[in-house]
Amino acid sequence: MRIYPNVHAALQAILYCTLEGKRAISDMDTVCILEYLKAIGPVAVALAVFIATYWFYQWQIRLAKQKLRHDLYDRRFAIYVAFRELLSALIEKNNDEIMVAFQKASIARFETPFVLADTKIGAYLDALCKQVADDVISNIMYFEAMKSQSTMNDPQILRDFNERADHLGRAKLLIADRYFGELPKQFEKFLKLTDFWK
Repeated sequence: MRIYPNVHAALQAILYCTLEGKRAISDMDTVCILEYLKAIGPVAVALAVFIATYWFYQWQIRLAKQKLRHDLYDRRFAIYVAFRELLSALIEKNNDEIMVAFQKASIARFETPFVLADTKIGAYLDALCKQVADDVISNIMYFEAMKSQSTMNDPQILRDFNERADHLGRAKLLIADRYFGELPKQFEKFLKLTDFWK
């Protein structure tokens, strides 16, 4: 049995064995079959390894894309939840909890240009934060400042205090009522659940 130093020589041996062995395969020399397998075997193994590696590489790319989509969905949903909690806090929570919810929503608002990439929803969330800051947070801060002062006996200050309290209560309800219905519609195209493998 000869050992061939390169594939070219092995292919020549196969051609020789094929041309020489015109008889049936069952009559073919064992040597010719072994020479043929020696030449084709490494190529077949290399091809199989290449195909398996390529398939694994494509699977890894697809998996990485799906992870990015899932992570993006999670970040978008976190922004939605922060604003939903702010609107819920306006109705159900005390002033300290409203301040905390407002801080979370304000921080989440700064992520919108990167995560949502939609100027329309960014402007919408800015308007919501501005309205909460102007109508709710400023009045809460006023009440906090008034707690430490002893000038509540003055009728003008007391009247101003009551007007602000009334305005605060109405603002909480109006803002929550207006934005509770709009917020899901604004986020609808970003939070639709789809098959991440498509």
